[in-house]
Amino acid sequence: MELIREFFPKVKKTTIPRPVVKPETDVLGLCGFVSVSKATIYGSNWHHDTEKDLIEIWDAGPAICFQDILPKKNKYKRENLYLKINLAYRTTENAFANIRTFSGNHITLPNAVNGAMFEDPFTLHWVSDDCTININSIYREERIWLQRVDWEWVSRETMYTDELPYKAPYLYRKKEKVESVYATKPIDEDLVKDFLIDKIKKDQNFAKRCLLLLNSDSLHQNELIDLFQRLDIHAD
Repeated sequence: MELIREFFPKVKKTTIPRPVVKPETDVLGLCGFVSVSKATIYGSNWHHDTEKDLIEIWDAGPAICFQDILPKKNKYKRENLYLKINLAYRTTENAFANIRTFSGNHITLPNAVNGAMFEDPFTLHWVSDDCTININSIYREERIWLQRVDWEWVSRETMYTDELPYKAPYLYRKKEKVESVYATKPIDEDLVKDFLIDKIKKDQNFAKRCLLLLNSDSLHQNELIDLFQRLDIHAD
């Protein structure tokens, strides 16, 4: 069936807000905290208690964005550090507040009439790009109050909790070693060797190509094609 196309002499333009260029922010320090009231909050069902500096939330809906007031999550990636983020909150007795955390997981916070700290261990693996949490649901007539977010740069080097009595929980680092991570390295034989070894370990397809290259002189064209197919090497 052929579609019937009409002519519209007047159509409405799409209207969007003019982009606002925000200055880049940089939060310094090894650790710190930020009040939830300083965040950008989208949606309804929330109130700012200015006396106690708490954000009171009921029902569901608000998205709370900390993008401009928390450190950039990958700032110290080269140094093998990650941004650990925890949330201080309080609830009514039966709130059963479900939230989407900084690490993108959906969890139900334990009820905490006297207040509690939600420690999100999964920020070790991933943090949302805009550092936003979402309040998914709260039981009817119940409340949650959000106070602050604690953050800290923590090493990815791990230890077990039962090792705490005899192992130091801190990693002591040398400034020279850290600075060498950011230093521009000259392209020499050692750098090329390290690059190739690392690439071969991480990229199976690249390793197969290297194997073919090493054997190309001793193989006929037909043998090379057959080996190429048997190794299941895909063209980029």
